[in-house]
Amino acid sequence: MENTRTIKRIHPKQQLCMYLFELTYQKRRALFNPLVSCLFLCILSINAQANTRFVEQTQITDSAMFFNGNKVTSKHTENNPKGYDYIFGNALSPHGDCIKVYKHFVFMTWYRGGKNDRHVMLSRLNTQTGMIKTIAFPHRHTGFKGKWWLGETHNTIAVGISPKNDTIHLLYDMHRNGNVKAFEQDYLRYSYSISGAATVTDDEFTLDLFVNSKAGHYKHLSFAGIDDVETTKLLTYPAFFVGNDGDLFMKMRFGYSRNGKMLFARYDGTQWHGYFEFNRMLASEYGSEYNWGLYGDFKYLAGKVRIAFQRRSKNLSDKYLYQNGIYYAYSNDPNGVEQWKDPNGENISLPLTQSELIQIAEPGDWAKTNKKDQVSIVHGFDFTVTDRGDEHFISQVTDLEFDQVINLHTYREVGNTEFITLKHDLGGQLYASGNDVYLIGLQDGRVNIAKAKGGSGNFEQVYQHNKGPKFDKGVLYVSEGKAYYYLKQATGKGDTRNLYLQVFELH
Repeated sequence: MENTRTIKRIHPKQQLCMYLFELTYQKRRALFNPLVSCLFLCILSINAQANTRFVEQTQITDSAMFFNGNKVTSKHTENNPKGYDYIFGNALSPHGDCIKVYKHFVFMTWYRGGKNDRHVMLSRLNTQTGMIKTIAFPHRHTGFKGKWWLGETHNTIAVGISPKNDTIHLLYDMHRNGNVKAFEQDYLRYSYSISGAATVTDDEFTLDLFVNSKAGHYKHLSFAGIDDVETTKLLTYPAFFVGNDGDLFMKMRFGYSRNGKMLFARYDGTQWHGYFEFNRMLASEYGSEYNWGLYGDFKYLAGKVRIAFQRRSKNLSDKYLYQNGIYYAYSNDPNGVEQWKDPNGENISLPLTQSELIQIAEPGDWAKTNKKDQVSIVHGFDFTVTDRGDEHFISQVTDLEFDQVINLHTYREVGNTEFITLKHDLGGQLYASGNDVYLIGLQDGRVNIAKAKGGSGNFEQVYQHNKGPKFDKGVLYVSEGKAYYYLKQATGKGDTRNLYLQVFELH
């Protein structure tokens, strides 16, 4: 927490002295200005906390798919008759890029449970009428490498809305599907709507809004305008974001964890353009010491396409079990194709080969251990940029040797050249609203909201929810000063769980 000044109660004799000093303007000003400044700051702090408030809660479903069985290895093949076994994590709803706010609608994706159902679902909440309408798609979660009875949390359902024609776009159930023989004609799971579908009336929000495929399952094997089939077959981690001019961007990872690349495409309201590569695979053949993959995100922030990620290197002898570092770059091109810059504004060429050129911090330095594979960095990474250009990043380091979890905040005020990293004690997702930065996550199972001024290092808690259900997983979206938190209830029975949307006013 930042240090705060306090106002001491003034003794009556001091009040008399103050009155006498009023005879001279300069002396009065010198005496009162520090006191008035302190009082003003306190009032601002109180108002900030008062303006952050809970707005409403809506239950989205009581039947979201949940993996209630055992965590198994990738070599496992048996179907557990007593539960829904899984490979990585136990919750696929909500997960990934599963919530978007567009006009007065909130769009949320989820898989319907239980184990024998698994259908792709899209819910739309009309905040003006309070009505939730849900569309069930024919596709069912195909599990790990086609083994439908093994849950696979890479296979998220991403939703994007194009402001240019109000179309809805869904990408789902994708983890290098082209490697699975059974998916030779099912490697891309892409559904899209007709124009205007996002804003139809509640009664009109049905599956008929989506363009059907020849096979009758509403899944399409390509993006109109892109014919790179070999790339399309190996895509993972789909997500959407919107640029300043209304173009819809789609980002994916291609390849593998230690030899992968990030790419994106752009939809102009008529067709897709892409793919555009950020980095190069087989980097060791082009000057990098090792091959590497990346875990992070493209975002459109403060008028620019930006990328931030943590690197997973093919170096298997260092202290890092998985990722290391924070790497960051941005483009001055509204389409993100050209004019890419390193963190200091120097030109870089794409596809990038040497990740060191854009590294801004090394979270692993905060761990005590130097032993092989004892620094684990896989959770808690996010970034945002304020309207004026302050850059903020959070990361989490686990020191396996000393059993220590370290949360870090790395930031740079606009106009400065150096990044600063501090420890902090909160987790969650980062969002900027104007020139303020919010860190929003779960604490004791309920929503906690912390705030920092853009370009400053310490977050101050401004709200802690204290009633209603408790949650253990959530995905956040912030729009026009409101936080929309899509949450999974922590408790439940069997292979389904309850999902809720909670809305909070930030300022």
